[in-house]
Order: sequence, then structure tokens, then C-alpha cells
Amino acid sequence: MQPGETLWSISVANNLTTRTVAVFNGLSEDAHLIAGQTIQVPTVEEGAAALAAAGITPGSPPSAGSSSAAGSGGTSAAPAYGLGSIPSPWGDLYLDPAAANAWNAMRQASLAQYGIDLYPDGPLSAYRTYEQQAQLYDLYLSGQGPLAAPPGTSAHERGVAVDVAEPVMRQIIDEIGAQYGWAKTADAPHEWWHVVYVGGY
Repeated sequence: MQPGETLWSISVANNLTTRTVAVFNGLSEDAHLIAGQTIQVPTVEEGAAALAAAGITPGSPPSAGSSSAAGSGGTSAAPAYGLGSIPSPWGDLYLDPAAANAWNAMRQASLAQYGIDLYPDGPLSAYRTYEQQAQLYDLYLSGQGPLAAPPGTSAHERGVAVDVAEPVMRQIIDEIGAQYGWAKTADAPHEWWHVVYVGGY
């Protein structure tokens, strides 16, 4: 691996979840990588087999004490006045109040209909401040992070976007999200994890 790479950046670059790459390599999801360390990138099938062998069900929350590298180098966005909260394995995260209400209703429907929880992939996977978006964009420009929108242009800064943790969550949002105002939009066509609240709930 190259300096500055994280489990999250490697996972995103290969269209996998952090959990999948971590489990495949026998690491925790919050493991810190060292330059020169070898990280094996599984195929989708190999990753699924590794998760199954570890007894991990897609859509289950990370183990206690673990945190996704989606927030590596940053902490969860501090609650801003007027934002609504959504639950996550990292504590409450924040969205625009209408988006949060719709997300929580969609989450309950997912749990009832599919038995799958819907939650963000890390502490910076819902609302982000301008400064947090700038940090992610700087990592992208330096080649040390995945694609990120320039600060001031991200739906995350408006509190209307969530990056989900597992592909199965995106599949469920594709099926039921429209009735709650959540959808995949054209602003990030290659990012399966990125969904946006477009309103109407």
C-alpha cells in the first residue's frame, strides 16, 4: 500500500466495503495501515465468503468499538443547530430535519420488511461541515483519498446525503427509497454507496 492509504480508500477504489476488505485481511475495520503493508483486495465473491466465514451478516452493524475508515482522520460532525439526527454505530449523525425524518422512517421500513438496518458507513458519512469536506477533497487531490466533491458543492454539506455501509442497503433504498424521498442521483453515478434525499416525504 502507498503512504496515506486507508482501508476505506482501498475499499472505495475497488467498489467494496471497508468491512469486507478488513475481514478478508484479518483486520479490524478501524485498523491503521502502515506504508508498505500488503493488503489483499478480494473479488466480490471472495469478500462475501470471508464475511460468511466470519459469521458476519451483510447489513449488520460493525462490532462494538470499531469505526469505519470513512471517517478516518476526522470525527463525526458536531450537531449543528436545527439538524435532525439519525442513529448509527458511531452514535447519532445528522441530516436536514426533513431528510432525517424520512431516513428514520425508511430505516424502520427496511428493518420491518427485510430485517436489514440502514446506517451510514462512518462518522463522516452523513452531514459534513465545509471544513470536513475540504479535508476529504484535499486527500482526493493528493491521491490519498477517493473521489470527493469540492467543498461548498457536496450534498453532505447540506445534510441531504448518506453514504451507506453495505451494497444490500443500497439495494433496499433502490426498492423502497422513492416513497421516502431517498434516491440514487446522477451526481455520483459510480458511487453505489451514495444516496441523496430529493424530498417529497
